[in-house]
Amino acid sequence: MPATTTLRVCGLPIVGRSIAGQESFYRLPTLRSALEIGRCPESLVAVPNIFVSHAHLDHAAGIASYASQRTLQGLEAGRVFLPAEAREGFERILALHVALEGFERYSAETVGLSAGDRVPLRNDLVVDVFGGSHRVPSVGYLFRERRHKLKIEFAGLAGPELARLRGRGVDVADVTETALLAYPGDCDAGIFAKAPEILRARVLLIECTFLRPGEEERAARYRHIHLADLVARERDFENEAIVLTHFSARYSREEIAQRLDAGLPDSLRDRVHAFV
Repeated sequence: MPATTTLRVCGLPIVGRSIAGQESFYRLPTLRSALEIGRCPESLVAVPNIFVSHAHLDHAAGIASYASQRTLQGLEAGRVFLPAEAREGFERILALHVALEGFERYSAETVGLSAGDRVPLRNDLVVDVFGGSHRVPSVGYLFRERRHKLKIEFAGLAGPELARLRGRGVDVADVTETALLAYPGDCDAGIFAKAPEILRARVLLIECTFLRPGEEERAARYRHIHLADLVARERDFENEAIVLTHFSARYSREEIAQRLDAGLPDSLRDRVHAFV
């Protein structure tokens, strides 16, 4: 089984694996969700919500395996969220596998999403969808924590009275939202203009496929991030933590550490974590 990485930033655990062109997935245990599915390792089968950013197979190859395994294990239907443009293609793939396996249906559903959509996960957690910036249709995800605070005018009322007010449609609480985690998926530097809200999330999980000087043109051609793209915008990042991931398979762990140590400005160094 390929090795996985476990990282905890700002109290948020992230467990997974990401090597550009090979496989990417990130399990978020406290959010009961995963970003990307890779080839669907066993650890993702029980996760009820999978958020896929785009259809490249290093990010999405395991969708059929996920659906099949949930069916075989008798789990309730899981949800695989993905760009609306990719849904029809994956539905055809799943239909073929259902027929090949002799099932009536799979215990999973695909849900196509577009920029501006919102997915409620819990009473205290929603996921906002924003447009991606890659060479195929893509979306990014922003997890927001929602907190409900009783309005001052209703302070002191007993529970039954509050319940009656809610039953009459009275909004008795103010809702505040905190951007916990932003994930734009594979992207180029255009994402910062397209989705500036990612710069204000507590944690930004973002690819940094290319690190070496001289690879900037290659990064732009394939619409990936180069370390120089981050350095050029160092003053824009308001995030408490920035997790860099999706490094090229050409780099060793040692080279990644060396390139980041040498290339990151002081304003970013203490906030950047490498997911390797």
